Amino acid sequence: MRLSTLASDISDALGVVLEVPSNLPDESVIARWLSEPVVCLRLRTDLFLTNSKGFPVLPRSHQHLLRRFFKLNVQLLLVGACRHDQGFVCYQKYLMWLWKNQGEPDIYEQQSKGFEDQLQEPLQPLRDNLSSTTYSIFEMDPYKYDAYEKAIYLALVHRARKTSESALPNGPTPEVVGDKPTSVCQVIMVLGAGRGPLVNAALNASEKAACPVRIYVVEKNPNALFTLQDRMTHEWRGLDVHLVSGDMRQLNMPEKADIFVSELLGSFGDNELSPECLDGAQPYLKADGISIPSSYTSYVAPLQSLQFHNETKRSRDPTSCSRINSAHDTPFVVRLTNCQILSEPQPVFTFVHPKPDPRESNSRFATCTFLMEHDAVVHGLAGYFEATLFGDVTLSTHPRRHSPQMVSWFPFVFPVDHPIFVHSGERLTVSMWRAVSSRHVWYEWAFTEPRPTRIFNSAGHANKISL
Repeated sequence: MRLSTLASDISDALGVVLEVPSNLPDESVIARWLSEPVVCLRLRTDLFLTNSKGFPVLPRSHQHLLRRFFKLNVQLLLVGACRHDQGFVCYQKYLMWLWKNQGEPDIYEQQSKGFEDQLQEPLQPLRDNLSSTTYSIFEMDPYKYDAYEKAIYLALVHRARKTSESALPNGPTPEVVGDKPTSVCQVIMVLGAGRGPLVNAALNASEKAACPVRIYVVEKNPNALFTLQDRMTHEWRGLDVHLVSGDMRQLNMPEKADIFVSELLGSFGDNELSPECLDGAQPYLKADGISIPSSYTSYVAPLQSLQFHNETKRSRDPTSCSRINSAHDTPFVVRLTNCQILSEPQPVFTFVHPKPDPRESNSRFATCTFLMEHDAVVHGLAGYFEATLFGDVTLSTHPRRHSPQMVSWFPFVFPVDHPIFVHSGERLTVSMWRAVSSRHVWYEWAFTEPRPTRIFNSAGHANKISL
């Protein structure tokens, strides 16, 4: 890493050929190299064993190592004396077999193919009208909508049971409170409905819960409204579904909702302004109403990735990415591949809905301290989130608790302008701000240990999220 720092002007063209030893190092060393610009693995012929059919094979530990580096599209360099009668071609065939038999990619890998380590500007749905193509990508996430349907079902059962209990002078009885149908209609407002997948989730949940619902579909995006109007005419015709065109923060509704349902979460949880949107709509939620999601928390962890650092340096040219003034002061959405997460993610900002005190500010401040277990170089912070929809139904991008096969969100990454060298046993401390003005929201971040840095994106000079 000292070499890459000294060669900073050419480091994005610097690649590493890694010698694979017979005795592999421990996991921390391997993980470190998976965050470096390794372009080739050098394999000696004496690493290979001979199987029962007389062909060369690698030990299982080495096979696993190669498959991990294959995700970085490394080349293989075979060196040493040929130890088999058929010549080097038998080694080549075996290595090609390993490459072809990496296993079928999961849904997350399939959907993110081609986006590995690319910087993407975070979406701003409040400012920009998303395209149908963007909606179609989001709708290809079966886990997310299954989770929402389950959460809405549980919320409907909870509301129906609560209504039955309040209607009885002597409290609930098993004959009334349970899975029996209820005639009490529950009002659901789908806020920021997009093209309507959450409406279908609510209708399915209503049928399963045997609970009638009235659904208000709230959307401001003309691109999505066209699809919603078509679905109102055909798919939802005759159902108690009503389309409301406009900003959810400026509602004028005939009644209040029992349940809010929204999918306003970004890669860092609150970065698409879910708190501000739901706060604006909260006057139309009943005092005992339910919000889905009910809470969400963002997380950060120190990140080592020379690839990401080089990409941010290349993005300093303002023509390379719209609306980005300073790449090192701008958070990005990145499908992290050539990287290492250096410590367990820690919680940063938490929001709860409905908000207990509507006067409470959505600005936040947090400090996180990480104890480094190994020498490393920090190139930024990787951001994640966890959300509770209702009850025990959750969505998570936390690396250890990632919701299975959920593909809607890549990590949210905060860069630094200069790599931060840390040693084993040192403390890495970062301060983070979520700042709010009348027109914008923005993040600021700064490291205070082991050495202080400047405050990145101070006063939102490089990146702001429009309200």
